[in-house]
Amino acid sequence: MNALSGQIAFCSLSALTLVSALMVVRSRSIVHAGFWLLPCFIGVAGLFAALEAHFFFVVQLLIYAGAILVLILFAVMLTRDAAHPHHPQENRMGGAAALICSSLAVVSAALLTRQQWAVTTARPADASAQTRALGEALIGLYALPFEVASLLLLAALVGAIVLAKAERGPEPAPPPLADLGGEIRKPAGAE
Repeated sequence: MNALSGQIAFCSLSALTLVSALMVVRSRSIVHAGFWLLPCFIGVAGLFAALEAHFFFVVQLLIYAGAILVLILFAVMLTRDAAHPHHPQENRMGGAAALICSSLAVVSAALLTRQQWAVTTARPADASAQTRALGEALIGLYALPFEVASLLLLAALVGAIVLAKAERGPEPAPPPLADLGGEIRKPAGAE
């Protein structure tokens, strides 16, 4: 991949990721926010592909865009009134969050522009060496954080099921049945 095509790929994938991430946090419906995660995950997978991190590209597509997204959507849809049209999901702290995010973006940009970035022509390791190194890290140094993340996802799903199965108030009695003429018939002998 030459320099121009690499820059075009990076800019387009970054735009896809950032715009869909913005839609995740700005969406009024939590279900729609969950659906906006898909293009965000695909954009991140494309960035991994552009960096020639083949294993992370495949993991991002299979695990995050596939399994994790479905898990999040099921957890959201199992919670009571998550998709109720009369109860819009809103955040009253949007202005404060925008201010904090903007200030962090300015500070990050200032720090990143002052950093001296080393440019190298070295190629990344082949896919099998990358996968071997990642596997050794996951069963060695990062085994505990990996398991904690899986337990958090499991707890979120179990919590959503518990909330969905919580006791609800008594349901109102159904209206009496009417005949075709619109009159309600009384049982025989009742006056």
